[in-house]
Amino acid sequence: MAKKHFICTHTWVSPEARVEFLKITSDITDREFFESVKTERAETLRHWMGKEDFFYCHWFAEDEDAIFDALEGIGGNDFMATLPIETERYVDSSDIKDQTLINPYDD
Repeated sequence: MAKKHFICTHTWVSPEARVEFLKITSDITDREFFESVKTERAETLRHWMGKEDFFYCHWFAEDEDAIFDALEGIGGNDFMATLPIETERYVDSSDIKDQTLINPYDD
């Protein structure tokens, strides 16, 4: 199955879950982070987290289940709720192709 781009919005299931997860992951590097959630069916490409209730990841995955499976592999589903949204239109300023933008509403 071909992989597609997803934006995931994550939020902690509780304040205690946030504290525990950040404690568990406090010593990992960026490389270790990306490797820890990479599977044959899904991988995180980018990650954003501030001090707000929500944080975000850009995933390249076969489907939503592949994302949940990758998170389950690190126990992440016990700490966070995740809303994956497929993004049919994905463009990157570092990879300009001069192609017409995809209209996600076109069938």
